[in-house]
Amino acid sequence: MISISSEDYRLDALPELGGAVGALRFRDIDLLRPTPPQADEPLETAAFPLVPFVNRIAHGRFSFNGMEVRLRRNAPGQAHPLHGQGWRKPWRVESVHAGRVAMVFEHPAGEWPWPYLARQVLSLGEQGLVVELSVENRGDRPMPAGLGWHPYLRRSPRLRLRTEVGCVWLTDEEGVPTRQEDEAHFGDFSRGGRLPSDTGIDHCYSGWNGAAQVEWPEQMLCLRLTATEPLRWLHLYAPPGWDFFCIEPVTHMPDALNRAESAAVTGLTTLAPGERLTGEVRLSVVSLRARP
Repeated sequence: MISISSEDYRLDALPELGGAVGALRFRDIDLLRPTPPQADEPLETAAFPLVPFVNRIAHGRFSFNGMEVRLRRNAPGQAHPLHGQGWRKPWRVESVHAGRVAMVFEHPAGEWPWPYLARQVLSLGEQGLVVELSVENRGDRPMPAGLGWHPYLRRSPRLRLRTEVGCVWLTDEEGVPTRQEDEAHFGDFSRGGRLPSDTGIDHCYSGWNGAAQVEWPEQMLCLRLTATEPLRWLHLYAPPGWDFFCIEPVTHMPDALNRAESAAVTGLTTLAPGERLTGEVRLSVVSLRARP
């Protein structure tokens, strides 16, 4: 574990566990769900990077530029492979400074038939946490690519989520998108909606404006999350009965590699040899007083 700090913020990084974040604290408050001691599963951590694709690829099968690709399932209880390879492998630490840790993951061609280099830089400052993500095609042919970040936030009965989105893609029982619905299908988050207590959400929103605010009135605490282009999809995961939820800035919709729509609709990026996809996520405490 590597710990960094700056001003009121402190972060624990777990490079050996999928490049995950173990904890993020503001003063003595956990902003993300802290990782339990002795955890050996990235799904138990506070956050982890998604590379070189996000969410699911249906049945681990897709065709790209005439190439047929088959991927094994990589998560317990899941019918489809999830989130790429990065979260299932150790990351190599490049550098550590007082408020900054940089790490990389190098993937040789294999089951995913393109070699790539992923980089993640976690920086703390007066304004909070900055997560810089990138993936570079190290092969000699075009590669489909995506990026994302998967934070787990604490859930409370009075919690409110404020964000502006377009439509929501509803999924089947295995998490694969089937149809679009109005953005208010699970609540009007533009006005600070509450997560439904009896309905599970595992769906992706298109047309996200790149900003979200999480409010915990019980603690008079507000956390602002922002993301740069091309992280313009927001995946919301809120299982009923659990003490966490996830708002994941991502570059494309689930199963984008199998969609008939164009990349303009799915968000999928194609990287030429040597080309890089980059994105940035910021988390900052903007107020210790809840909005009325």
